[in-house]
Amino acid sequence: LRRLFGFNFGNFLLLFVVASHLANGAGVVNQHIAVVRKEHGRFEVRLNQDEIVMVEQYRHAAGIISLELPGGMVEPGEDPMLAAKREMEEETGYQSNHFELLYTIHPNPPLENNQAHFYLATQLNLTGNTLFDQYEDINLVLVPKQEFLNKLLQNSFTHGAQVGAMFAAAIKLGWLKP
Repeated sequence: LRRLFGFNFGNFLLLFVVASHLANGAGVVNQHIAVVRKEHGRFEVRLNQDEIVMVEQYRHAAGIISLELPGGMVEPGEDPMLAAKREMEEETGYQSNHFELLYTIHPNPPLENNQAHFYLATQLNLTGNTLFDQYEDINLVLVPKQEFLNKLLQNSFTHGAQVGAMFAAAIKLGWLKP
Protein backbone atom coordinates (compact mmCIF):
# COMPACT_ATOMS: atom_id res chain seq x y z
CA LEU A 1 0.00 0.00 0.00
CA ARG A 2 1.20 3.50 -0.76
CA ARG A 3 -0.30 6.63 0.79
CA LEU A 4 -1.13 9.21 -1.84
CA PHE A 5 -2.28 11.99 0.50
CA GLY A 6 -3.94 12.51 3.85
CA PHE A 7 -5.94 14.98 5.86
CA ASN A 8 -5.67 15.41 9.61
CA PHE A 9 -8.92 16.27 11.37
CA GLY A 10 -7.60 16.53 14.92
CA ASN A 11 -7.62 13.56 17.24
CA PHE A 12 -10.81 11.98 15.88
CA LEU A 13 -9.87 10.62 12.49
CA LEU A 14 -7.35 10.76 9.71
CA LEU A 15 -8.33 10.12 6.09
CA PHE A 16 -5.95 8.67 3.56
CA VAL A 17 -6.34 7.73 -0.05
CA VAL A 18 -4.17 4.69 -0.60
CA ALA A 19 -3.29 2.71 -3.68
CA SER A 20 -3.11 -1.07 -3.51
CA HIS A 21 -0.56 -2.81 -5.72
CA LEU A 22 -0.20 -6.43 -6.70
CA ALA A 23 2.51 -8.31 -4.81
CA ASN A 24 4.74 -8.20 -7.91
CA GLY A 25 4.29 -4.39 -8.16
CA ALA A 26 2.35 -4.69 -11.42
CA GLY A 27 0.19 -1.62 -10.87
CA VAL A 28 -2.77 -0.25 -9.00
CA VAL A 29 -5.47 -2.78 -8.26
CA ASN A 30 -7.86 -0.36 -6.58
CA GLN A 31 -7.97 2.92 -4.72
CA HIS A 32 -9.43 3.12 -1.23
CA ILE A 33 -10.23 5.64 1.42
CA ALA A 34 -8.93 4.43 4.76
CA VAL A 35 -10.12 6.03 7.96
CA VAL A 36 -7.66 5.80 10.84
CA ARG A 37 -9.75 6.24 13.96
CA LYS A 38 -9.40 6.06 17.67
CA GLU A 39 -10.76 2.94 19.26
CA HIS A 40 -14.17 3.35 20.77
CA GLY A 41 -16.08 1.59 23.46
CA ARG A 42 -19.76 0.83 23.30
CA PHE A 43 -21.55 -0.92 26.02
CA GLU A 44 -24.84 -2.45 26.90
CA VAL A 45 -26.10 -1.25 30.24
CA ARG A 46 -28.87 -2.70 32.31
CA LEU A 47 -30.66 -0.64 34.94
CA ASN A 48 -32.39 -3.60 36.53
CA GLN A 49 -33.90 -6.85 35.33
CA ASP A 50 -36.44 -5.00 33.21
CA GLU A 51 -34.76 -2.00 31.55
CA ILE A 52 -31.87 -1.13 29.26
CA VAL A 53 -30.25 2.30 29.50
CA MET A 54 -29.95 3.73 26.00
CA VAL A 55 -29.42 7.13 24.40
CA GLU A 56 -31.19 8.89 21.61
CA GLN A 57 -29.20 11.26 19.43
CA TYR A 58 -29.15 12.78 15.96
CA ARG A 59 -26.79 11.11 13.48
CA HIS A 60 -26.02 13.61 10.75
CA ALA A 61 -24.60 11.28 8.07
CA ALA A 62 -27.75 9.13 8.15
CA GLY A 63 -30.08 12.06 8.85
CA ILE A 64 -31.82 10.15 11.66
CA ILE A 65 -32.50 10.26 15.36
CA SER A 66 -30.91 7.01 16.53
CA LEU A 67 -31.78 4.97 19.62
CA GLU A 68 -28.52 3.30 20.54
CA LEU A 69 -26.09 2.16 23.18
CA PRO A 70 -24.15 4.85 25.02
CA GLY A 71 -20.44 4.95 24.28
CA GLY A 72 -17.58 6.97 22.93
CA MET A 73 -13.90 7.22 22.22
CA VAL A 74 -11.03 5.54 24.03
CA GLU A 75 -8.40 8.17 24.74
CA PRO A 76 -4.76 7.35 23.83
CA GLY A 77 -3.34 4.97 26.44
CA GLU A 78 -6.74 4.55 28.16
CA ASP A 79 -8.00 1.08 29.06
CA PRO A 80 -11.16 0.40 26.98
CA MET A 81 -13.12 -0.73 30.06
CA LEU A 82 -12.26 2.50 31.90
CA ALA A 83 -13.30 4.45 28.81
CA ALA A 84 -16.64 2.60 28.77
CA LYS A 85 -17.19 3.46 32.46
CA ARG A 86 -16.30 7.10 31.85
CA GLU A 87 -18.48 7.40 28.75
CA MET A 88 -21.43 5.70 30.48
CA GLU A 89 -21.45 8.29 33.23
CA GLU A 90 -20.81 11.20 30.85
CA GLU A 91 -23.70 10.24 28.56
CA THR A 92 -26.22 8.73 31.00
CA GLY A 93 -25.38 9.82 34.55
CA TYR A 94 -25.08 6.15 35.62
CA GLN A 95 -22.06 4.39 37.15
CA SER A 96 -21.23 0.72 37.69
CA ASN A 97 -18.31 -1.35 38.93
CA HIS A 98 -19.70 -4.44 37.19
CA PHE A 99 -18.58 -4.47 33.56
CA GLU A 100 -18.15 -7.62 31.48
CA LEU A 101 -16.54 -7.61 28.04
CA LEU A 102 -18.95 -9.07 25.50
CA TYR A 103 -16.50 -8.88 22.59
CA THR A 104 -14.17 -6.67 20.55
CA ILE A 105 -14.58 -6.13 16.81
CA HIS A 106 -13.23 -4.11 13.89
CA PRO A 107 -16.51 -2.32 13.02
CA ASN A 108 -15.56 -1.40 9.44
CA PRO A 109 -12.27 -3.09 8.46
CA PRO A 110 -12.29 -2.14 4.76
CA LEU A 111 -12.17 1.56 5.66
CA GLU A 112 -11.15 1.92 9.33
CA ASN A 113 -8.37 0.48 11.46
CA ASN A 114 -10.03 0.95 14.86
CA GLN A 115 -11.66 -1.53 17.20
CA ALA A 116 -14.93 -1.29 19.12
CA HIS A 117 -15.22 -2.88 22.56
CA PHE A 118 -18.67 -3.88 23.79
CA TYR A 119 -19.40 -4.34 27.50
CA LEU A 120 -22.37 -5.39 29.59
CA ALA A 121 -22.72 -3.19 32.69
CA THR A 122 -24.97 -4.28 35.54
CA GLN A 123 -25.81 -3.05 39.05
CA LEU A 124 -26.02 0.59 38.01
CA ASN A 125 -26.18 3.59 40.31
CA LEU A 126 -27.57 6.95 39.21
CA THR A 127 -25.22 9.86 39.91
CA GLY A 128 -26.85 12.34 37.55
CA ASN A 129 -23.37 13.60 36.60
CA THR A 130 -23.52 13.88 32.81
CA LEU A 131 -20.81 15.68 30.87
CA PHE A 132 -21.69 16.03 27.20
CA ASP A 133 -19.15 16.97 24.57
CA GLN A 134 -19.63 20.39 22.98
CA TYR A 135 -21.78 19.15 20.10
CA GLU A 136 -23.59 16.26 21.81
CA ASP A 137 -27.33 16.54 22.22
CA ILE A 138 -28.26 13.29 23.93
CA ASN A 139 -31.51 12.12 25.49
CA LEU A 140 -31.46 9.33 28.07
CA VAL A 141 -34.01 6.60 27.30
CA LEU A 142 -34.85 3.75 29.67
CA VAL A 143 -36.17 0.98 27.43
CA PRO A 144 -38.30 -1.72 29.08
CA LYS A 145 -37.08 -5.28 28.50
CA GLN A 146 -40.00 -6.36 26.28
CA GLU A 147 -39.85 -3.21 24.16
CA PHE A 148 -36.08 -3.68 23.75
CA LEU A 149 -36.53 -7.30 22.67
CA ASN A 150 -39.34 -6.38 20.26
CA LYS A 151 -37.19 -3.66 18.64
CA LEU A 152 -34.22 -6.02 18.47
CA LEU A 153 -36.15 -8.89 16.90
CA GLN A 154 -37.97 -6.55 14.48
CA ASN A 155 -34.64 -5.04 13.30
CA SER A 156 -35.63 -1.57 14.53
CA PHE A 157 -32.16 -0.61 15.82
CA THR A 158 -30.23 1.03 13.00
CA HIS A 159 -26.69 1.40 14.38
CA GLY A 160 -25.24 -1.63 12.58
CA ALA A 161 -22.09 -2.08 14.67
CA GLN A 162 -24.18 -2.25 17.85
CA VAL A 163 -26.82 -4.82 16.92
CA GLY A 164 -24.54 -7.80 17.55
CA ALA A 165 -23.76 -6.48 21.03
CA MET A 166 -27.47 -6.09 21.73
CA PHE A 167 -28.04 -9.73 20.81
CA ALA A 168 -24.99 -10.86 22.82
CA ALA A 169 -26.20 -8.98 25.90
CA ALA A 170 -29.76 -10.32 25.55
CA ILE A 171 -28.34 -13.86 25.42
CA LYS A 172 -25.96 -13.22 28.35
CA LEU A 173 -28.88 -11.88 30.42
CA GLY A 174 -30.99 -14.95 29.57
CA TRP A 175 -33.51 -12.87 27.65
CA LEU A 176 -32.86 -14.81 24.41
CA LYS A 177 -31.74 -18.39 23.92
CA PRO A 178 -28.70 -19.02 21.67
